[in-house]
Amino acid sequence: MNDKKRNFIMWTARLLPLLGLAVGLGWLLLSGRSLTVDEILDYTPAQPLLAALFLWLAFALKSLSMVFPVLLLFAVSGQLFPLPVALAVNTVGIAITLTLPYLLGRASELDFSEKLIARYPKLRELRRVRETSGFFLSFIARAVGILACDVVSLYFGATRLPYPAYIAGGVLGFMPDLICATILGQQIENWDSPAFWITLAVNILACVSAVFLYRWYRRRAGIA
Repeated sequence: MNDKKRNFIMWTARLLPLLGLAVGLGWLLLSGRSLTVDEILDYTPAQPLLAALFLWLAFALKSLSMVFPVLLLFAVSGQLFPLPVALAVNTVGIAITLTLPYLLGRASELDFSEKLIARYPKLRELRRVRETSGFFLSFIARAVGILACDVVSLYFGATRLPYPAYIAGGVLGFMPDLICATILGQQIENWDSPAFWITLAVNILACVSAVFLYRWYRRRAGIA
């Protein structure tokens, strides 16, 4: 057996446990069952690289399940990794979550965006301001949480919003929640610590600021 085949077999053997866990996690996500941080941690491999791959797979599966809270994955990453690593893992993860439904929307029929609007009338607000900066539109949609993440991603893909502006604005719009949830994940067992409550207060302030920014933006765009 040559070295290439041996290395392939070794890597396959190492990834089998991860694949088994991924199948289990996928079943849990698609079953609609509510999960906790501890339950996801029980499924997560101990090796850092495999843990990161497992979480990225979970972020991908999240894009197929509208009821699964992405904040939970941010918190799990905060428990597993040092803060800088956790933030990097979560940034890649949310980019994956935003990309998959966007690609599905972009590959859809041209009238798919109209079908989405018929089902989710709130999307009309995004259509009315479609001529504005794609980056800012994607940012504000995420920062405020106008609709479910997956629905907005499908819509932006179906309307052919340029991907670079879409993904940059979307990731930036998630940053306040991403940073705060990651820190809260690290502090979850120390909920009485100042760091926990300061982080929570900053997150609330960011949410309130985003709402005011969105209202200002609606007035500027002439949306009642």
